[in-house]
Amino acid sequence: MYGGDVGLQVVDLAPLPLDNPIQLDTYNYIGQSHNLWIDSIGYAFIEHQTGDNIHIVNLENPSEPIYEATFGNQAQNCHDIYTHNNLAYISEGWSNQFGIYDINNLNDIQLLATIPCEGYAHNAWLSEDGNHLITTEETQDKTIKVWDISDFNNISLVGEYLGENGLAHNVHIKENHVFISHYTTGIKILDIFNPADPIEVAAYDTYPQNDDDGFYGCWGAFPFTQNNYVYASDMQNGLFIFNFDNINAGWREGFLYINNVLAPNVSIKSILNNKIFSTDDNGYFNFGFPEGEYSFIINSQDTINIEFSPHQNVTSDIIINNNTILGDVNSDNTVDVLDIIFTINIILNNYTPNESEIWAADINHDDYINIQDIILIIQLIL
Repeated sequence: MYGGDVGLQVVDLAPLPLDNPIQLDTYNYIGQSHNLWIDSIGYAFIEHQTGDNIHIVNLENPSEPIYEATFGNQAQNCHDIYTHNNLAYISEGWSNQFGIYDINNLNDIQLLATIPCEGYAHNAWLSEDGNHLITTEETQDKTIKVWDISDFNNISLVGEYLGENGLAHNVHIKENHVFISHYTTGIKILDIFNPADPIEVAAYDTYPQNDDDGFYGCWGAFPFTQNNYVYASDMQNGLFIFNFDNINAGWREGFLYINNVLAPNVSIKSILNNKIFSTDDNGYFNFGFPEGEYSFIINSQDTINIEFSPHQNVTSDIIINNNTILGDVNSDNTVDVLDIIFTINIILNNYTPNESEIWAADINHDDYINIQDIILIIQLIL
């Protein structure tokens, strides 16, 4: 805040939309401030440039703000404040830490725990269950971090995320979703149902000019609406309003087989957003994606569809058989009555098939081998 009318400005919005809002008298017991947080009780916690680090104002009567308390010399270099259930989560800027404070008694504020960071402690928000704190550092290549704070004496880092430009601004949380203003990559939405594996479930590039580093693009993302609208402000391109349908993440794990052989270190690239996953040295894969069915390119060659169920981890192998004929269960390059006999033995549990035989026998790809598949083999023969 700069200029002649410096301080906390309260604006009465009641006249809208028929008349102009009314600016009430300015509370001018503070000078320059970066931002403030107003809790559900009606206290405003104001980050203060000089003097006390956090100035607390009682807004019970918004037209007459009253000084209530101060953090004094605690939370130095404060950049951002968030409070919940008598706890304050303070992003302490160039102090390179996030502080957690007991504010049950505003006249005796106590530091409970700190979380160190290498970058600039910029912003923090609490998960709805209160067990995890998500933090940003507004520093190039510093990740958004998910901290398990269920035990203040044993806080641990459990998950991380960073978009393409390597620079995130702020996070806000609604239900299981983290809404990120991510500068030049626009707005990002993560599902933290599994805090150890945050999954990007939605995104929109409000700054299509580039995905470079630098303080351009999406600077704010606000999800706290009753109609599922999400507001995103872009410094260069204006205000964006989105409808978000609460898409959740799902996970798939298993082994990848190509022509009956395990496929280690193979890329699995999403056609939707070009994200690349891969199998490990043993051909095993495990990754999350938004719920629904999507196409992926395997090793820049084969295209397959993979389905993800909301908040479920499904174990199912991926089998690509370029050299196997559907219905040729005994792999003799001919579909005939021998394949029918082979399939009957599988159904009767007289034989345990390998992955290639399962693929060839499951004609309708319903993950079951039964009489329907035998009927389809007969139709292939005829």
